[in-house]
Amino acid sequence: MSALEGLATALESVVGNDALRTGAEVQDYAIDGVAPSLVVLPADEAQIGEVLRLAAAYKATVFPRGGGSHMSLGQPPTHVDLVLSVQRLQRQLAYEPADLTTTVQAGVCFTELQRVLRANGQFLALDPPVAATTTVGGIVATNLSGPRRLLYGTARDMLLGTAVISVDGTRTKAGGRVVKNVTGYDLNKLYIGSLGTLAILVELTWKLHPLPPGELTLGFGCAQAADLATVLPTVLQLPLRLSSLALLNAAACQAMAAQLGSTPEEAPYLLLVRLEGTPAVTQNQGQRLTEALRRAALGHPVTVYTWSTPEQAQLWEALAGLLYCEASVGLTPARLLVKVSLLMSDVPAFCQDVETLGARTGMAWPLAAHAGNGIVYVHIPIRQPEAPDVEQLLASLQALDQCVARYQGHRVLEQAPVAVKQHCQVWGPCRDDFTLMRAIKTSFDPQHRLNPGRFVGGL
Repeated sequence: MSALEGLATALESVVGNDALRTGAEVQDYAIDGVAPSLVVLPADEAQIGEVLRLAAAYKATVFPRGGGSHMSLGQPPTHVDLVLSVQRLQRQLAYEPADLTTTVQAGVCFTELQRVLRANGQFLALDPPVAATTTVGGIVATNLSGPRRLLYGTARDMLLGTAVISVDGTRTKAGGRVVKNVTGYDLNKLYIGSLGTLAILVELTWKLHPLPPGELTLGFGCAQAADLATVLPTVLQLPLRLSSLALLNAAACQAMAAQLGSTPEEAPYLLLVRLEGTPAVTQNQGQRLTEALRRAALGHPVTVYTWSTPEQAQLWEALAGLLYCEASVGLTPARLLVKVSLLMSDVPAFCQDVETLGARTGMAWPLAAHAGNGIVYVHIPIRQPEAPDVEQLLASLQALDQCVARYQGHRVLEQAPVAVKQHCQVWGPCRDDFTLMRAIKTSFDPQHRLNPGRFVGGL
């Protein structure tokens, strides 16, 4: 009997046959085309602890998984012994509407949590892409956020407490269930964006927000990138309840129009502004914003777009799909999806540079940005997804990297064919903090068995 066969027998005695996947059943859990030898779906924390202890005894690598929405993020693994899914941990453990806090297990679906909270006029102020399948544990592990980060922040601003199970099966806690908690080190932030390389997230406590009384979305078409350098500061300096500020180039507008049929396609750049407040307040703010932009010294006047309330909701849903459209299991994505972090002041010039890079390849590169945060998503199309030209794609990525370096920014390759990921740095060049990151990884996971090789610098 091989070691993995012995592990499978031991795991079955812990979780039962129904919660263990072997053989052809594991294909749906493949990571970048690499199928795991085993998949286990523990029912509770006790089982997770025992699974990790058994994995240690059999020297098996463990790859955590939530809803599977963002498994394309990271370097391709060389082999996968065991996928540990937390999708059965779906309980809301505590909810204090008066305190605006809730504690949930890591496998709770984000959209289901929002449904429960909305019944009390509250919400978790995150808007991650692919929300229908994303778990709250996945949000923390991958540090997901959306356009609302401009007003509410990211998981760092809302995560109050965590409970994790370490690689040796020990349960530890950080933070607490109250907003004001200053005891000990803030280990919560250590787990955010760690991609499951430090421990298995099992429990999360969140700070909540009241639902906004209303929202208004306006669109402003800009004829040239140079005008963005005036438009963006004008919007950000006004005293507005501004929750989202998204910037799209013409190619991105066309991609959204394919879904909606009503998004303006003629604007070289489209700025989407979402305001919060009562209808009277948002209408007043929208009018002030429109007047300010019409008075601004621009090369060409802005074009103003409005939508009905249902259309506004559809617009932001389509934008989420544009920012992150997960490829189905076993299929090659139709583009490289690159996330770039820049200074806000550099976004207009960077947009123009991306247009130039796309023109050189003979294909327009869709671009969508959180313009108030300096986060830009660039899509590099793949001419033939069924047989991608890896050399050409790597050349395009290298050209984009050179552009990012000029602005002293940073990039992460969030989606790409495996053949491309195998020949590039998915996380971009290692930064000055890599030595510290490696020391933390070694401290938490000395044998490097949790999600090995998939994080920054091969951690």
